[in-house]
Amino acid sequence: METIENYYHILGVSNYATFNEIKEAYRKKVKELHPDKVNGNAELFKKIKEAYEVLQNDEKRKRYDDLLFKTENYMEHHPKHVDPSKTTPSLLIIRPRKSQKLISLSINVAFILIGILGTTYFNKDKE
Repeated sequence: METIENYYHILGVSNYATFNEIKEAYRKKVKELHPDKVNGNAELFKKIKEAYEVLQNDEKRKRYDDLLFKTENYMEHHPKHVDPSKTTPSLLIIRPRKSQKLISLSINVAFILIGILGTTYFNKDKE
């Protein structure tokens, strides 16, 4: 399978970097490696520009992330990596689980039955 360059590593940011973090890293790398400078590197400069072009655009970044995190080669070299789209703890806390819904439904049904049976039992003595 084809190897994909990791644009996050090229810019020196994390996979969860915000747009501002990416922009700062890009500007810093461009100043360091510009081909007109004494220690400039034209090849790396092109890679940095390419990485920034992809990561600055939300749609391109999402497509790139999907491709990067599904690559077998990437997962073999980074076994502890978790796809960012699968790590949304806020959604897991807010969303009730099916078993919790079932338990609350069972409790409500039990209270209704106790109310009906209790009313029937106490009204039986009055007749």
